[in-house]
Parts: sequence; structure tokens; C-alpha cells
Amino acid sequence: MRLPRLARTPFVFWLAVAGLALATALVVAGALGRVQALARRYGPLRPVVVAARPVDRGVGLAAADVEVRRLPASFLPPDTFAAVDDVRDRAPVVPLLPGQPVLRGHLAPDGLTGAAALLPPGMRAVAVPADGAAPTLRVGDVVDVLATLEDDATLAVAVDALVVEAGEGTASVAVTPEAARAVAFVVANGTVTLTLSAGPAQRNVVASSPSTTAPAARR
Repeated sequence: MRLPRLARTPFVFWLAVAGLALATALVVAGALGRVQALARRYGPLRPVVVAARPVDRGVGLAAADVEVRRLPASFLPPDTFAAVDDVRDRAPVVPLLPGQPVLRGHLAPDGLTGAAALLPPGMRAVAVPADGAAPTLRVGDVVDVLATLEDDATLAVAVDALVVEAGEGTASVAVTPEAARAVAFVVANGTVTLTLSAGPAQRNVVASSPSTTAPAARR
């Protein structure tokens, strides 16, 4: 009968409170120590703007497209942004994935959206017909522009042209100023065909890959 009465005494109550407070302090101190150790190893946490959802290229960023997270400094690439307002209405030139930090190189110059945002420096966007014979094109595809003139001769007037806009029956491609004049001429005076290309980067990968052909047997 003494133990229940003892448990109800103020001394035992405050002893239990002190023990709980000490245990909580030890847990907090341990967590803080781990955080400080991680900070020493990976750098302090920094605010960085990341994509909150998938974002297609050429579309101006809205507030719901991005969010700010705090990430270790050593994990961050250079040229990140710290505030949503820094990227609002800027158009990505590459697709963004959720959680991906938004870099300055991912965005077009201020005020450029759509096809203008995707144009490489010094290039021109030219709209060409993309009839039913053409492959289904998407922004970012690479095409060759072939022209067929009155004498049925077919020649390439632009090679490895980037598709910066794709619509129903038409596509806008990025070409040099000289090629833009040639493409405009054949659009007005001949038949234009777009053929999907692997692009120079992919061709370099294929060319550098080991041959899968078995060597000829020695006689």
C-alpha cells in the first residue's frame, strides 16, 4: 500500500518530469549534433528553387510550377536561384522534372517564350508545311528540310534543324539566316518534306560505339 501513495507524492512527480526533460534534451542534442555534423560534411542548407511538377520547354514558369527547398550547399550546382520571383514568367529551354533545381542555363532570356525562347543564338525560326507524309513532330526534335523543285530534283536545304514549334500540319524549325532564305524560297516554289534526324550528337554516339558485327573467321 505504500508504493501507490509514494507514486502520488510531489517528489516522485517532479522526479519523473525531470527525467523526461533530461531524456528529451539528450534526444534533441543528439539530433542537433547530427545536423551539425552533416552541415560540416556537406555544407550549410541553402534555399534553392526547384521544379514542383513537370514543366515543358518554352512555357513561362508560373508560381505553382516551382517551389523553394533547403538543400546542402555541396549538392547544389552553380547558378541556382533562391526565390520564386527570380524565375517567374521565365521560359525553360529544356524540360524540367519535379525536384530538379532550376539553373540559369535552363531558362531563356527575360521576356522570351514559345519558339523565340528555344531559338539558339543567331538562328531564325521558319515555318514549313508538315503534311501527312511527315513524321509526327514534337518540340525538340531534329529534322532535315528537303526541297523538291519543278525538275523533280530533291536536295537538302537545311540539315539538323531544331523543331521549336509543332502544330497541326506545320512546324517551325531553327535554321541559319542563309538557310532561312533557301527554305522560304522552296516553300513558295516547290515541295518541302521534313525527315526526322538523329541529330549530330546521337550520330556521334552511334559512330563511337563498338561494332556489333562479328569479325570474319580467318582461313
